[in-house]
Amino acid sequence: MFYQKYSIEDVFFNEFRKGNFVIRKVKFSAPFEGEIEVHKYFSDMYVVYSGKAKVILSNEYFGGKEIDRGEIRECEIKSYKEEFISEGDILIIPAGTAHKLLVDAGDFVQLIIKIPE
Repeated sequence: MFYQKYSIEDVFFNEFRKGNFVIRKVKFSAPFEGEIEVHKYFSDMYVVYSGKAKVILSNEYFGGKEIDRGEIRECEIKSYKEEFISEGDILIIPAGTAHKLLVDAGDFVQLIIKIPE
């Protein structure tokens, strides 16, 4: 097959993967607080389908464990910026940027696109 078609409405679509390129649909329900994470070898693109969330972003992090090649978790950040995202927003998080997702109310649905460097 030379193409594939998906719908974000499809309850059975969770992930598409081709090599290091990944598209993943995720749903988080409040209260949700993700871990601080950093990706060395790919950028994240968040495409928000529904709901609202806050993303903590920082270029200043220390510590942490590499749980997979270039995937750092359990790090700490010094200073950060808060970015609020909602339906229709696209947020690009470059490789090397520490980030954390928080959902305070309701459900939050987004596509996370992993873009290899």
